[in-house]
Amino acid sequence: MGAGALALSHINDAGFWMFTKLAGLDVAAGLRTWTVLTTVMGCAGFALTAALWPLV
Repeated sequence: MGAGALALSHINDAGFWMFTKLAGLDVAAGLRTWTVLTTVMGCAGFALTAALWPLV
């Protein structure tokens, strides 16, 4: 559930604004970068969970 929620993060997420300001990006570049990063992290979380499922 956590990986799926992370992959569908939205612009009103506080993490998006902190990342954008700390990275020095404008909103458009931040949104493009944030979308790719959260999608990759969500898919990686799902893949790790799926790989560990048979061991549990």
